[in-house]
Parts: sequence; structure tokens; C-alpha cells
Amino acid sequence: MIHRLRQGKVPWELVAEVVARRLPPEVVLGPGAGEDAALVRIGGELWAIASDPVSFTAKDAGRLAVTVNANDLAVCGARPSLFLAVLLVAPDEADPVRVRELLAQVVAACDRLGVALIGGHTEVTPGLAHSVVVGTMLGRVMGRAITTGGLRDGDLVGITRWAGLEGTAILLAELGPRLRALHGDAAFRELDAVLSGDWLSVVPEALAAAADPAVSALHDVTEGGVGEALWELQRASGMRLEVDLERVPVRPETRLLCEELGIDPLGLIGSGALLVGCAGEGRERVAAALAAAGVGIEWIGRARAGGGPPQCSVPRFERDEILRAFAGRGIAAVVFDMDGTLIDSDYDWPSIRRRLGVSGRSIIDDLNGLPDSERAARWAELEAIETRATGAARLKEGVPELLALLADRRLPTALVTNNSDRNARELLARYGLRFDVVLTRDSGLWKPSGAPVEEAVRRLGAAPERCLAVGDSRYDVEAAREAGCGAVCLLYQGAERHRELADLAFAGIPELTRYLAIVLDAGSSTGGGLPS
Repeated sequence: MIHRLRQGKVPWELVAEVVARRLPPEVVLGPGAGEDAALVRIGGELWAIASDPVSFTAKDAGRLAVTVNANDLAVCGARPSLFLAVLLVAPDEADPVRVRELLAQVVAACDRLGVALIGGHTEVTPGLAHSVVVGTMLGRVMGRAITTGGLRDGDLVGITRWAGLEGTAILLAELGPRLRALHGDAAFRELDAVLSGDWLSVVPEALAAAADPAVSALHDVTEGGVGEALWELQRASGMRLEVDLERVPVRPETRLLCEELGIDPLGLIGSGALLVGCAGEGRERVAAALAAAGVGIEWIGRARAGGGPPQCSVPRFERDEILRAFAGRGIAAVVFDMDGTLIDSDYDWPSIRRRLGVSGRSIIDDLNGLPDSERAARWAELEAIETRATGAARLKEGVPELLALLADRRLPTALVTNNSDRNARELLARYGLRFDVVLTRDSGLWKPSGAPVEEAVRRLGAAPERCLAVGDSRYDVEAAREAGCGAVCLLYQGAERHRELADLAFAGIPELTRYLAIVLDAGSSTGGGLPS
């Protein structure tokens, strides 16, 4: 099966092995992990040049494209001055009103920052779910150039504004009616006031900080949130960061949304926040300069010299959490594991493996590979264990409500289990559970292979990329990935360690149900489409 990259940033290692090359002498800073812009000498002056797309949301894409590219320049100590915009308009949005709207956003944002729009390209692009704006910004470095990699041993690390504010704004724009219906408008009133202002730009504060000689590094928080930005700061500088997570400022509305959607605010796209590396003796002076620019700063950690690979007390987010939040949108079907996921069954698999004398990834494969003289006896032993477990099995909390929600949204479902057909039918009858497709090991297909999940999706008549596969083990996640489905891991009985392998992870069935009730369109199996 072809290994496909997940949505989000392409790993830097893959990029670097292709683009690493000798650059002309006028290029002071070229491609680098965590660096926000290139630095190039043009006509005896040092210029910063940055390019970034806006791809997570269609709302205000023109304004966002100008602002995030301006931010990338300002953290280098450059004042943004020239902008080029590429507008890739989605076919569903290809009307003159929408195109004028995007262009007007670009022009208005340029005017607000004193930037000249000097060129670009606009087209209707096949295959896009929503319009994408790609910007390129140029500007002269005002004094000394600042880089992400400039952090020094002993420097303080601070952050302005809040973690995940941009992601919070996107989530409210996309899911606002359902979130407000759950929590009421009053829960978001203070946030609405913040978002009505010019919260996205870090240009004034970045230029103010860059002017202070105590500042060694600046980095704007974007995709991957504060966690990824700290990791990039650390990697670019070669320092080790000691960060107090409790000091990272997160708005209560952001925490609320993240809890509802099963995501981490530290990994949520965070334009509008700025990381500052600063010598200790300059902290008060820098804080005063930032206050004069209208923002405060929270000192959250310190840089330490240290050899070896980058380490950080903040979790890394190579894939932005907002992609997790939207993973359930636009789904056409859901595939479930049975034991441990929907059914509470008393299986002690390590003990069972020892008892049966198997050690491979698949108990079924190991048993089938035994000599004829042993195979029947071991299979009989496993079937006896399964029969006892089935007799004592209990339905997980919230399963009827979850299946009712999916039926209400007209989403077909499948059950894929490594248990026997007899045990599966007995449990389904006992608890009145209905699935459009049921596949057991008696079909000749079993996990950890993705084949049974792939076959279930085929029988449901759905595209794998528009299906979620829900399970509680590493093998469930691996089978979902191999089948090309979105992987959902329920964190029962130690499954927390598989969280990062999955597209979505929830404490249990009730949390998954609440998430789906928010992201699924009522009465429709077509959904709203995944962000590109």
C-alpha cells in the first residue's frame, strides 16, 4: 500500500533532502527548519521574503494571507512593504461576488498595513473544497536581522496574547451555531469582543521587540500551535527549552472548544501569538516596549545549551490540532471494532497469548500456522475463552445513543471484529445493535490487516477517505490507516499511548458522540467537507 502523508505540514526532513543546495552569496538565510522568511541582499539592502498559504478556512482567507505573511517578515525585523497574492478559487465558490470579496480582503489588509499589492494570479482551480490564498511578502530589514535560530543559552522565552486564538476563531466560524447552542452566546461574548479587533497581526509588537538588543529570537505561532512553534525555536537554535506549561496563556473559550472536540489547545493554529527570546536583563524593557505596542507577555520558560537531539517539555504537533477537529466532517460511513470498543469484554490478551503459546502480531495467523496436531486443540481453547467472555460481556456506556445519532444523520455503519460470527451475532442480538455490514474472522479477513476494514467500506459503498474507523487498540488504528480511513481511538484501558497515531482520540463513546453531534451536519451524510 502507498504510504500517504497526513494533512498538514510536510515533515522538514523530507523537504530538506530535496531543497538543500548551495545558494548564491546574496542569500543570507535560505530554507531552514522553523525559519519564518528568507533574508536576501538586494541593491545593498537586506530584504526579508516570505510565502505562506491560508488553507484551513475559507472565511477571511484574503485578509489572513496578507497578515500571516506580514507576521513572518516582522519577526525577522523587517517592515512589510510589497505583496503578491495567488487566489485559487474553489469551483463551488467561483462566482464574481466571491472573487471580488477575496480580492477586496487582500486589498483592505494591504492598505491597513501600508503594504503595496504588486501582482499575483487568480484562477478557478478544479478539485478544491474551498478557496485558497497563497501570499508572498517582501520588506526591508529595519536594523539587525532577527532569526528563529538566534536563541542563546540562558535566554528567557515568552509568549504574547494566547495559545490557539486563530484556531479558536476558525472553529467558531465553522461550528459556531452548534457550539453556541450548546453553551449559549454569553460563553463567547468576551471572545467575540477580542476577535472583533486586530488580534491577528504581530507586526507592531514584533518590530518593537526586534529593536531591543536583548532580543535574540522571534517566532510567530502558526500551524501546529505553541507546541510546534516552541519545537521549531528549539530546533533552529540548537537549544533545549525548559517550559512551564501552566504558564502558557489559554483563553477559557479555547479550552472549552478543545474539550468538546477532543483536541489540545497547545497544538492549535495560533497566529496572533509571538514567541520572544530575550536575555534576562532586558525582560522588563522588552515587556514595556510590548505594552506600548498594545500587548502583554508571559515568560514561560528558558533556553539551555545542550547537546543531542532537540528536547522540549511541550508536546510536539507536527499535524495541527484543527485537522483533528475537522476529521469527522463530511464523513459518509463509520466502521466499528467490537470487543473493547462497543462491548466491555474480559479479555486478558497477554495472558491468553502466553496460554496459547503465540507471540506474533496476529493470534489468528499464529494459530493457523501451528502443526495440524496442535492447531485444533489451541483453536478450541481460544473459542472456549471467547465463549466465556461473551457470556459475561457488557455494553459500553453510550453505544445506543451513538448509533442513534448516526442513524439520524443517515450514516451507514459496519462492525469489523476478530471474534467469531457466532459470538458477534449473540452480542448484537442481546443488546439490539444493528449494523449495515458485519464482518468477523469467519469471513477470512481479520485485523491487524486493513483488509476487513477495506472490505466493510466497499460493502457500504463509501470512499475510504470519507469513513471513520473506531477502535481501542493500536491494531485498530493500523488497520484503519491501511484501509485509508480516518482512525478514531477510544482511550480505554491504557490506549492513551496510541493517541498520536490516531486522527481522533476520545476518552470514550459519550465523548465521541458529543463530538460527532457538533461536527456532523444535521440530517445529512454529505457533511461540509474537510479543509484542504
